[in-house]
Amino acid sequence: MSTGDDGATARRWYRHGWNRPLSWELILRITPWLPRFVLVPLHHLTTLLCLACMPTERAAARRNLHRVTGTTGLAAAWLCYRLFFNFGRFLVAYGELRRLKPEELRERLLDLEHTDTALRQLLAEGRGVVLATLHIGQWDIGLKLLSGFGVPVHVVMLSEDPREITRYADEARAWTQLRVHQMGASPLLALELMAALRRGEIVAVQIDRAVGANVMPMTLFGATTELPTGAAHLAMATGAPVLPTFVLLDRGTRYRLLSLPPLRFERNERESALHDAMSGLVQAMEHVISRYPDQWFNFYDVWPQDSGEGAPR
Repeated sequence: MSTGDDGATARRWYRHGWNRPLSWELILRITPWLPRFVLVPLHHLTTLLCLACMPTERAAARRNLHRVTGTTGLAAAWLCYRLFFNFGRFLVAYGELRRLKPEELRERLLDLEHTDTALRQLLAEGRGVVLATLHIGQWDIGLKLLSGFGVPVHVVMLSEDPREITRYADEARAWTQLRVHQMGASPLLALELMAALRRGEIVAVQIDRAVGANVMPMTLFGATTELPTGAAHLAMATGAPVLPTFVLLDRGTRYRLLSLPPLRFERNERESALHDAMSGLVQAMEHVISRYPDQWFNFYDVWPQDSGEGAPR
């Protein structure tokens, strides 16, 4: 995927050519039926193969992990291995998304009650909720679980892969009241999302990849990078609370649901107010990424101006 519609130089989220229908077919048709004593060694073997065959992604991941954690040497290599291994778990989980009902997924989820209560309380206010998440853990499981709240859910995505590839994830996450909005597909997208929030609905966005023109340079882990401002803009325009929420990989086939205290931003058109709102989102990002760096799936240089071994925070 690359950045969107402002004419800027495109940033590639990955450069390998393995994202093909055959890869998805192997993952979704075979892995759900493999016994664990076969699946686990196969998973490690596949991880080693990907590390060997994806040098660009491996190098970018090492630079990002160094910025976040400061690790070097063998510790950095192990952390990078864990990142690739966990991304394999992320992909295999789409098989469960296709097979399991939401109530069965809930049984796999730890720490569900806190987030469930917080989201219901925020929805009861009638202003809708902006769910802010990252490319971390297994975010599509979170979308499937939202079917239990009885309100429409709007998710904003950017996908530049062919339909024959994206359909696998689309089919796994789909349910009746989920509407996927492609970024850049409509000039009225922001108005549609604001209207949804004013109807008391949920808007889910990922806040860690800068696309299009609505971005702002922010300091993340001690270095400057551009981050999208969409979640902050929506919350400031409508008064909807922002609930940072993350579905994280846990042991075996279990997941852990983590939500941080809701953020509230006042309506204000000053640039400094937007910067303050973005600072709140950055704090949430740093809190979660620093705890789960090996589940933050960004295989490109998040800090492109960083030489790679800059001083980590």
